[in-house]
Amino acid sequence: MIILFYASFVALILAELIKGLSANGTPPLLQKYSWQMDLAYLSWTSIAAVRIILGLVVGFTAIKSIGIAPVAISVGVVVLGAIWGSVFWLFNRFWVGKHKFLPISQKVFVKADANDIDLKSPVLGVNQNGVQKAYPVNMLFYHHQITDEISGKPIWVTYCGLCRSGRVYDIEIDGQAFEFSLVGAITFNAVFRDAWTGSWWRQETGEAAKGPLKGQQLLDVPFEQMSLKNWLAKYPDSDILQFDPTFENKYRFLAKLLSYEASLPGWHRQETPPLIVGVETGGNVRAYDWNSLQKRQLVMDDLGGTPLLVLSDAEGSSAFVYERTLNGTILDFELTDSILFDTTTGSTWDQFGRCISGEMKGSELVQLQSHKQFLRAWVSFHPATSFYDF
Repeated sequence: MIILFYASFVALILAELIKGLSANGTPPLLQKYSWQMDLAYLSWTSIAAVRIILGLVVGFTAIKSIGIAPVAISVGVVVLGAIWGSVFWLFNRFWVGKHKFLPISQKVFVKADANDIDLKSPVLGVNQNGVQKAYPVNMLFYHHQITDEISGKPIWVTYCGLCRSGRVYDIEIDGQAFEFSLVGAITFNAVFRDAWTGSWWRQETGEAAKGPLKGQQLLDVPFEQMSLKNWLAKYPDSDILQFDPTFENKYRFLAKLLSYEASLPGWHRQETPPLIVGVETGGNVRAYDWNSLQKRQLVMDDLGGTPLLVLSDAEGSSAFVYERTLNGTILDFELTDSILFDTTTGSTWDQFGRCISGEMKGSELVQLQSHKQFLRAWVSFHPATSFYDF
């Protein structure tokens, strides 16, 4: 009976530890396997029943054994109880997504003339029906998500620090705007739980991976990622989300982290994965090494029959991907002394795909959705990707 007491108590501790580590502080070895999601969801959804069953066993065996071995049982209750309590507190009150990364408490948007955000800061920008909003990446890095609306539609602006990837989704499902809380990180990507069904959603894909809505896909909302300076040059009338004063110190540290002026110790950050710019069109996927693109600044490519123009700005802060076919003509581009022009017509273009002089003046290239993020995340969710050979 004493052995059963200790075995059940240790099992209770291990169950709590597995539940916590499956989605928070997970060792890189586990993050590489797809079954981590299965383990995490099973652990999280069954932990209450496990606590009750094992707790009853611990209590029953303690009562039965206390008269035979009072010291052994008393020491076991105190020591193992303290260990279980510490593990429970760590992974349920401290090192857990919804407590470690608190939701934004106030959203204040201003125009450029009242903006306090550093113009060099990267932002995720959304342009819908002539309305533009910019969300600083360092704010999103901390909160992982900001629910908002634009042009009367609810949107979910997300960012995963482990992936360095931003995504924006339409969160209206069957007329209901969903609400999400952060669970943690699984396979190097943030996972959220919706408040209505308890389903788990991947940040990278907008797909419900587990739960009643498994297989449901959120609709993508087009967005652009660039420096705030570039965003305002393109959309001067944009609204800009300002810092929530409650979390300003965290935002400023994460801004340094994003610009590699600071580092965050931890096993999952010891090796910084390469950054890429990823694009998908017509079922074809390609990645461009960010460092190489910064040096080259211009790449002409063809992806599955779609001629592409891939650009990096002169400051190396922003990337742009365009179709270079216009009115049935494939344009070839050159960059000379920071001036972009097409050799087909001799017209001059800006980095936003707009022709500013020459035969094509007033024309605009079609911009494709692109994603600047860590290579490991891109490959995890786009295993068939090809890579541009610089």
